[in-house]
Amino acid sequence: MPYQIRSGVLVIGLDGATFDLIGPMMEEGKLPNLQKLASSGVHSKLRSTILPLSPTAWTSFSTGKNAGKHGIYDFSKRVEGTYDYCPTTSLDHRSPSIWDIIGSLGGRSIVVNVPLTYPARPINGVMISGFPTPSNVDDFIYPKDLLPSLESMLGRKVDVRKPPVLYHKGHEREITDKLIDITRHQTEVTKKLMQNLNWNLTVSVYDATDVMGHYFWAYLDRNHPKYDGRLAEPVRNMVEEIHVELDKAIGQLVESAGKDALIFVISDHGFGPVYYGVYINNWLLERKYMYFKHNARVRAKYWAYKRGLNTYNLLQIAKKLGLVKSIESAYSKRSKALTLLKLTALSMEDIDWARTKVYSAGNFGQLYINLKGREPNGIVPREEAEQLIGELMAELAKLNDPNTGQTMFDNIYKSGDIFNGSTDSPDIVFFDDEMKYSAHRMFELGSNNLVTPHPVYSGNHKMDGILFAAGKGIKTMPEAPSAEPQLVDIAPTILHCLGNYIPNDMDGRVLEEIFESTSEYATRQVEIALEEREALKIKQSLRRLNTLRAL
Repeated sequence: MPYQIRSGVLVIGLDGATFDLIGPMMEEGKLPNLQKLASSGVHSKLRSTILPLSPTAWTSFSTGKNAGKHGIYDFSKRVEGTYDYCPTTSLDHRSPSIWDIIGSLGGRSIVVNVPLTYPARPINGVMISGFPTPSNVDDFIYPKDLLPSLESMLGRKVDVRKPPVLYHKGHEREITDKLIDITRHQTEVTKKLMQNLNWNLTVSVYDATDVMGHYFWAYLDRNHPKYDGRLAEPVRNMVEEIHVELDKAIGQLVESAGKDALIFVISDHGFGPVYYGVYINNWLLERKYMYFKHNARVRAKYWAYKRGLNTYNLLQIAKKLGLVKSIESAYSKRSKALTLLKLTALSMEDIDWARTKVYSAGNFGQLYINLKGREPNGIVPREEAEQLIGELMAELAKLNDPNTGQTMFDNIYKSGDIFNGSTDSPDIVFFDDEMKYSAHRMFELGSNNLVTPHPVYSGNHKMDGILFAAGKGIKTMPEAPSAEPQLVDIAPTILHCLGNYIPNDMDGRVLEEIFESTSEYATRQVEIALEEREALKIKQSLRRLNTLRAL
């Protein structure tokens, strides 16, 4: 089936947006553009990925696949043959994105600020990469020669990256103003591209809701350990300002897209309060799954560690002495204080891998078996791994907060149950559905306690994001669909709307329930399986690109 030029599809991403905030504002009439989409189309919660991390989730959105197939599990990845980690980039994608598929069939896409698209890859259209794009690089845009003319039209430097802020209490107004400025700038960039290019797909993802959620949630929740009544009202007003600005951006982009465009407004995950950080490696040490080395230096560090000489407590002291402006500011990779502390505090570099069976690394809750033949110093035979995984899962399900007795984790999965096609995923992932407890390796062994107040954020990701769909051929549905849509469903739905084949290895489904029964989307057969020659063309193109990047 040849590619057919159809009315365009506009996808507006609001990273981390949640109906918990948007719903009340819509009811109060403060978000008229979202309200218009809701009243003329479909709106629903949108189930995120496991784990609900932005690089994983947005890659699943663009590929329609779970992380086991596309290969993006976190912001970092294990370096093969070592226990070290390095940043994940767009070159680590193992699957074509919808703009690759559309481009291979002759369609043109505009992709702006989608997380984990750096470095910008060649597409049939324009790509401006998203978080985490470094500063002072020139490979954040494709094609590069478009940049001078775009900046000339805008009258300023193109930079849609989220502000490189580390939260300092009392600087909420400054952060808000930066977020609003970037939101307006990104809207202008996207509009200029839409107005000057013939396009079939436009995707523009805004970061403001994610930054705001991580830093401001303490003032939205009276029960939060970091709640400050003096800041509550002004910060709530700032949260509303940010949403109002995003609603204006939605209105402008919808207008630029034209009356025949299909509109999707989505988030990659939701948001809510996070209260506590959980240092799961301490539990592994206590349960004899992990061991430290026996040399004198490590023994001395361990003695001090058990008595509170660790990154978390030392940074608290430094904060009280005024050596850092806030404990959060010391978590910068460039922090001299942190560099010094790592020389004295215990870290993962001190682990005795010859005796360690399990270790935790990465965001949220991730456990890796020190597997023989996979890890460089693996000791667990493959035939024993399954039993060990079952044992760990059972123990995690009973793991309680030592301060309150509350069970901490109610979502516990082994790799094979969620990462279809995986060879390099965590062996176990686990998290709290309410996300009030966040397991992490924050600064490796950052505290000698199992649970502390969360050292960085007051808000964190939740599984339920948002979905709005509207346009010609979309039903008007006052109530959400009975089957909750999932993030991986968006890619096949878009491809179907554009008249394309859908790769048969996509995990998502076409959201047929959102189409009017008489529309072409409802009456047209869903074509599963991309033609073999087209799939081969995309894979060859990606291989060539990765080869060039490696040179």
